Amino acid sequence: MANNSVSSLKFVNYVVDRVEFYNNPEFEADEVSIKFDIRPEYIEEDGDLMLILDVDVFKNAVANNYPFELFVKMIGYFKLEGDGDINRYRNNALAIMYPYIRSLVTGYTANSNVTPLILPVINVNAMFNKDKK
Repeated sequence: MANNSVSSLKFVNYVVDRVEFYNNPEFEADEVSIKFDIRPEYIEEDGDLMLILDVDVFKNAVANNYPFELFVKMIGYFKLEGDGDINRYRNNALAIMYPYIRSLVTGYTANSNVTPLILPVINVNAMFNKDKK
């Protein structure tokens, strides 16, 4: 019996392309709400999908009184096994990559001697539906 729940999209690898961290020595607050922005870019070619994921955390830290500013650029490589339109798998690719971003942000902030930051879980489908409106 074939397993129909196995995706045709295969996660090949990922690369951390860039990480930029800026501490805000002027930060003054006991608590702050997490502010972050995710910008995915997709490049498709011959059944391969490359996802370039830019994430800004606490952008403009000094002006907005955030504890730090963090930018991460990660690139994920995917392959489609079998026939089909790889663009149908964009949501899946982002859902696969996001936990790697979350882990990197948590580890990087912990090692930067600031309160470790855990990005919240996101609803990838809702994010895509919002962008289509």
